[in-house]
Amino acid sequence: MTIKGLVVHFRRDLDDYEAERTIDALMMIKKVIKVSPVAAVYEDDLNRQRVKRELRDKMRALLDDE
Repeated sequence: MTIKGLVVHFRRDLDDYEAERTIDALMMIKKVIKVSPVAAVYEDDLNRQRVKRELRDKMRALLDDE
């Protein structure tokens, strides 16, 4: 198998300073030719909140069954 590239996701959104340091570090890796940031938008936060709520509801339902 040959790999053309990788997609990296962070646990949380990075501020500008963290993003620049991370991009710099990734560019230092041998054979990396491009690193493109993806801006976080409000939908990202809404989706995270939705997923958290759904997981919380599922965990509560499991605990209530006992």
